[in-house]
Amino acid sequence: MRYKNSELNALDRIETALASLIKNHQYSDITCTDIIKESKVSRSTFYLYFKNKDQVVTHLCDNIFNHVFSNKLTKEKHHDFSSSKEDDLNHLITHSFYHFLEDKELILAILNSGASSIFLQQLRKRIKPLVTALLEKKIIGNNDVPLDIKTHQYVNGYTALLQYYLRHADKEKPETMSEYYFKMSK
Repeated sequence: MRYKNSELNALDRIETALASLIKNHQYSDITCTDIIKESKVSRSTFYLYFKNKDQVVTHLCDNIFNHVFSNKLTKEKHHDFSSSKEDDLNHLITHSFYHFLEDKELILAILNSGASSIFLQQLRKRIKPLVTALLEKKIIGNNDVPLDIKTHQYVNGYTALLQYYLRHADKEKPETMSEYYFKMSK
């Protein structure tokens, strides 16, 4: 769906409001009215885009994941994968850890606020195609375990590793986390 600038402004304000609220309150305590007040949008504008606060979290996650799982490997402030091929799946995993680190504060707030189930469900959906590609190219899971079991295990392994990484990012580098993922996935 394409949005006009005024619509993006409203969507951005709603997302920013939820992000701010989630950093300071339990998700279960946040209401749509709180988001509306914090974002300074009208009730009708809020409900034009979202039916409930879960949809706002989902939209926020989609924006994070669209950036994190982008196939565009360009030179960026903290890393440069621009010389990597788009189908270099190993670099895509490392690249994802760099980008999740950039959003660490917000993601940890979501994970700690009670909205973690929404975030993790959306993450599993987004990482599954990458895991499937890794399995198809036999980069991971080169064994006789049924494919659906391997897929489930490697998707959940990534989500667990990411949560660990975000909580201990001062101890590990993205490259190290990527190495751990591939070692765990053999």
